[in-house]
Amino acid sequence: MKAVAIILAAGKARRMSHPKALIEHEGGKSFLQSLASTFGKAGCGVLGVVGSEEAAVREQHPSLELVTSRDWEKSLLASVKAGLEAAMAEDADVVLLHPVDMPALRVTTVKSMLKDMERGGTEGVMALRPEYDNATGWPVVLSRGAARKLFEAEGEDLEAALKALNPRRLNVKDPGVIVNINTPEIYGRVFSTEVKLAPPPKRRMKRAGASNGAGADTTPTSYAASSEE
Repeated sequence: MKAVAIILAAGKARRMSHPKALIEHEGGKSFLQSLASTFGKAGCGVLGVVGSEEAAVREQHPSLELVTSRDWEKSLLASVKAGLEAAMAEDADVVLLHPVDMPALRVTTVKSMLKDMERGGTEGVMALRPEYDNATGWPVVLSRGAARKLFEAEGEDLEAALKALNPRRLNVKDPGVIVNINTPEIYGRVFSTEVKLAPPPKRRMKRAGASNGAGADTTPTSYAASSEE
């Protein structure tokens, strides 16, 4: 089963004052790099969707495969479709959608969702979405048929298009599926520091004891993906 994760990182991020893809998560890694590592460790191919500040995001992540959303200002769904087109061109059996401002996602969660999807079969229109503390989260996992249906969806409302797929909910023990770090205030509560950019790739060093999601206060703060991505 070929799984491709699409990390949505095309938005303007007006509230953060910096592109979220460039903001430091942990160990000197950016939000985007941290998520790419998480999905990669779970056995997924990774595609990042970029738009605003595209040149800076590409410069910071030279080893990642990035897709340009030409209509990123139009809607989040437009950026999703840009990623889906690239993933389907790679013959993905399963596609995962995840916002870049939710970097606390655990590798084990992704693996369990993929196993659950594989048990159900990847043909037809099937969608799976995690749930934590009765709140719906991310990533959304789509079969090839569901990905195609979402790509063909009309309108601009991503949540409405996802709802039409009638995703099955999977209860997980990972608050990272709902923690959305999309404002300076939330960033400060999670990391006890002001928002800062990840260091350039050549100077990136892993802090001792740092790992994805380790050491951070992952108290749920927001349950919806930001329209700014």
